[in-house]
Amino acid sequence: MANIIPSYNEETIRALAYQRWLDEGRPDGRAEIHWQWALASLAASAERPAKLVDIPSLKPVADDISLIDGIGPKIAKQLVQEGITTLSHLANLSEKALAALDTKLALKGRSKRDQWIAQAKDLVAGKPPRAKVDQAKAARAK
Repeated sequence: MANIIPSYNEETIRALAYQRWLDEGRPDGRAEIHWQWALASLAASAERPAKLVDIPSLKPVADDISLIDGIGPKIAKQLVQEGITTLSHLANLSEKALAALDTKLALKGRSKRDQWIAQAKDLVAGKPPRAKVDQAKAARAK
């Protein structure tokens, strides 16, 4: 996955993941989540300049993880506590990291069943949310 971000080497990713680990109080068993979070953060920061190019047809994406079908206020709060704060973070998680997160938060497979990564990638790409209530919410956010 590091090939997606050629300007960042493994040491940069490792340093960012390590800093996240320190910020969270050095918890055990979260190495993969910190690594994926670092990759997602770097990918998100790498995407921003490309989206700021003067193309008037581009509309900003409402970056609200609760637009994912299956993520309500309670789960959104839990995800934020785990460092998943943007759609890009979620879109760039590996299946393994998402499964670990699902287990930790006792979601009973909901993240895979509701296809959170696919939904996040669709939203980042500018597609509308799947749920009608979220479509209205996204329209209001623009």
